[in-house]
Amino acid sequence: MDYLSVMVDMAGCPNRCRHCWLGEHRNGNMTTDELRDIAAKFKNWRDENGEGIREMSFFSWWREPDYRDDYRDLWQLEQELSSPGRAERFELLSIWRLARDESYAQWAAEFEPKSCQISFFGMEENTDWGTRRKGAFADNLMATERLLEVGIAPRWQLFLTKRGLGDLKQFLKLIYDLDLHKRCEDIGQKPNQKFEVFIGGMSPEGNGYELEDIRVDENDIAHIPAELISICREGLDLLGQPEDALLESFSNDSSPPNLSANMRSISINADYNVYPNIAEPAEWWKLGNLKTDGVDTILKAYLNETTPGMKANREIPICELARQYGDETSKKLYHKDDLLSRLLHQWGTDTNLRSK
Repeated sequence: MDYLSVMVDMAGCPNRCRHCWLGEHRNGNMTTDELRDIAAKFKNWRDENGEGIREMSFFSWWREPDYRDDYRDLWQLEQELSSPGRAERFELLSIWRLARDESYAQWAAEFEPKSCQISFFGMEENTDWGTRRKGAFADNLMATERLLEVGIAPRWQLFLTKRGLGDLKQFLKLIYDLDLHKRCEDIGQKPNQKFEVFIGGMSPEGNGYELEDIRVDENDIAHIPAELISICREGLDLLGQPEDALLESFSNDSSPPNLSANMRSISINADYNVYPNIAEPAEWWKLGNLKTDGVDTILKAYLNETTPGMKANREIPICELARQYGDETSKKLYHKDDLLSRLLHQWGTDTNLRSK
């Protein structure tokens, strides 16, 4: 294997977001020695031909970056443990920490990219509801201000549900009241330093499956202000197409889903359960437990794709999943991969129940 990324959920997450495809996991408190030990196990692994993994990257987080107070030391450790140039920063920062640690934004501004995603479910009540944490909306606004102060462009993503449709005019007004486009123009001219807002749906797996009853449908588009659509990156394309239309295209598709076919990443939760980071961390995707099964068993399951979920992803025809779990009367909006994720979730739930 040329490359593998290993994400370790050392501290967990302050939120329990309703859209999160990673689902519910307990927050742990792993030590740096435990992270070093995990890294050593993977770096020392060899297959039957004596070959290991050529390049690796290690992350001290899985759900919330920089959640621990020693986040600066952990970033140094990630660079130490990873292959040269493989430790990465993303457009993801801890919004929780941005609102509480005055020095965090300035530290984050030392790295690329100079942009950060902030998630909303509408205005205050809906965003706090969607994040399952009172004060989340206020944290988003504080984070936006602190990012702008240090030259990082906020990128607002709105996870749209039927519940949030009534907030859209206020949400649009908030963007203009905060003058976000102009303020981002003032901090730099790089493409990733402009203000962007985009509307998307939820991947219907993990926690996100619980929002299916309030997923927006074709008729809800009329309630989205035209001006908001006009300033959104990709307009409404991220919401996808009606389920019935997608199912029609699936009806003669005998290929398997092949979701995240090129992903080279695994995740380890606080209980040392290991999952391929290509779908929800559900039982039917689970590779094993690092403590009880060992790294060899886990990597062989990963490489040979022997878990029920990985086999289904490579083998079950899309048309069969659509026939069994699709709703031909549904006008709910999905991206193709999101609908496939839902079908696989329903298949996995059924398979898991039958095995008990």
